[in-house]
Amino acid sequence: MKEKRLKKENSLAAVRWQPVHRQLPYGFWQIITIMYLIPPLLDRQTLFSGDNLLARMGIYAFWVLPLMLLCYYLGRRGGLLAVLGVAPFFFWHLWRAMRLHAESSAVLAAYFSLFLLFAVAVGMMAGKLKRQADSFWRDAVTDELSGLFNHRFFYHCLEKEVDRVRRYQFPLALVIIDLDNFKMYNDKWGHPQGDRALACAARILQETVRASDTVARYGGEEFAIILPQTTLIQAKQLCERIREAIENTPIPLRKGEKTEPLTASFGVAAFEQDMTALQLVEEADRILYFAKKSGKNLVTCK
Repeated sequence: MKEKRLKKENSLAAVRWQPVHRQLPYGFWQIITIMYLIPPLLDRQTLFSGDNLLARMGIYAFWVLPLMLLCYYLGRRGGLLAVLGVAPFFFWHLWRAMRLHAESSAVLAAYFSLFLLFAVAVGMMAGKLKRQADSFWRDAVTDELSGLFNHRFFYHCLEKEVDRVRRYQFPLALVIIDLDNFKMYNDKWGHPQGDRALACAARILQETVRASDTVARYGGEEFAIILPQTTLIQAKQLCERIREAIENTPIPLRKGEKTEPLTASFGVAAFEQDMTALQLVEEADRILYFAKKSGKNLVTCK
């Protein structure tokens, strides 16, 4: 289950929109980190030693912007990281105020703690927003029944793979799969059991392909697999393993019972340089039609 989740997250990360902080140059965060360290370092030196409260408060006012940005950056990776990133300075000032028993140090500690609490709140909010955005994105590209990518996201991934193939000239294969006699199965066992059969087939596909492959529910009882850096022969061998797994896997029924296995037909097409993504899909669909007409439960390729 963990491996299947990682496969999907890798595929999502490869194509999803990147937040603003990921699009900024690396040097930007180096500058922010330096700005973040300047106030504590200056405060540590003799220039602002003693009870010069206003000068030290002015320094830490300058510290607010990098503090907010870093808490946001860390909060995107989890609110706890935001807390851990700023908590040491807070405890250092609190310890110093208690040690000196100075009114000015106590005021500074309170002033400083307000900065920290606000910064931590920013980090926690950033983490929550990231989780919500990830959830919305996942729902938008995932088929609810099978747990696979949906039709629209499949075409998005295929377009990107076709562009990559044209640039780097490595092989690309596309597979379209159709479950045989699925309407008869639905009529015999009912649509809820048909949904379980689709989920079972989807699980077999996910467990068989590589992490770099993209599996999607193409529509109805049809699935599609994008196989980058895969020759036609390699794709056919993979499809034979999937076909055998589907054929030999009974579909779970209620109360521990099982129904007869399904079979599937496969159309395998290899990308050619003058093809578009749509033409590649049409070629795989045409080959699949030949498999259905030739007796089903077959893997056919061009």
